Amino acid sequence: MKKLLATAFIAMLSLSTFAQQKSDTLIVTPTPAMHCSGCENKIKKNIRFVKGTKKIVTSVPKQTVTIVYDGQKAKYTDFVTAFKKIGYEIKKK
Repeated sequence: MKKLLATAFIAMLSLSTFAQQKSDTLIVTPTPAMHCSGCENKIKKNIRFVKGTKKIVTSVPKQTVTIVYDGQKAKYTDFVTAFKKIGYEIKKK
């Protein structure tokens, strides 16, 4: 019985912690334009180091970069700075 209660308590604690984690989504257009998979890889490899970044999706045809991140760890200006370091400027979409 103690094992069952302990397991239930741990499960509830885990779920409540998971539920509290919120993600923000930022969609930007880079300048200069991305024109190949090399551009996409350059962005993905470097932007992932911004604290709180969870996911990066690039689209050459749409010229967008979608970033899912923890808003408590990163701000828009952090991404502006990170893109500048690799030669891009960004605008919110």
